[in-house]
Amino acid sequence: MTGNSSSLQIIVLHTIKHKENGVIVQCYTDRGGRESLFLKYSNKSKGKINLSQLHPLAILNVELSLLRLGSMHSIKEATPIIRLASIRGDVYKSSIALFISELILRSVREIEENAQLYSFLSNAILTLENLKTGIANFHPWFLVNFCRHLGYSPKIEHIPDGEVFDIVSAEYIKKPEIETICFNEIDSMLLYRFFKANAHELDLIKIDGNKRYQFIGQMIKYLSFHTGTELKIESLDVLHEVFE
Repeated sequence: MTGNSSSLQIIVLHTIKHKENGVIVQCYTDRGGRESLFLKYSNKSKGKINLSQLHPLAILNVELSLLRLGSMHSIKEATPIIRLASIRGDVYKSSIALFISELILRSVREIEENAQLYSFLSNAILTLENLKTGIANFHPWFLVNFCRHLGYSPKIEHIPDGEVFDIVSAEYIKKPEIETICFNEIDSMLLYRFFKANAHELDLIKIDGNKRYQFIGQMIKYLSFHTGTELKIESLDVLHEVFE
């Protein structure tokens, strides 16, 4: 975390129990990028922090204390910026939240401020919370736009007419070479459509669960190639079952 401020906003990605009365909160923050914070709690305390607030993609205002666990700052107080009732209460949205939080956790390593990425993530979470239609297409749409905000934007200038998307060059090509790694034509067209759509048009993209699952797999392969890290998103299979 940069600067001297004792407060920040966080997006919760994952929590890990630490001994009997501690939790390590892996999160993305508005001031320091990826961070891990430590929370010490007591069952007898009345409650400045409710552990149920630390669900995937929760957006919290956090006050830090002077205490540390190793290099980790400690959370003194945490308050939800918005209560994500729809994400928590809807099995489809909560499954998407689990997938998105794991995707961020495994693909973002920077521990420096990135205001644009934080703004994209927080706005996407609020969009998911309020989304009424096209929910099944939200996670592939998010994944495409997430790549853009990480600096790995596909080069898309026109509708792919018989072209396929080349993972290495990040652009559409007419005839794939033997050594290239390409999307098939269906996935290449889906990439174009998700790239051009806004979140409130997702119900217009008609695909079944298997095609959606295959497309997401290709996008994860694309992101893995450009980050140099093989991303294994364990929640993807669960998400596929939910939307099957």
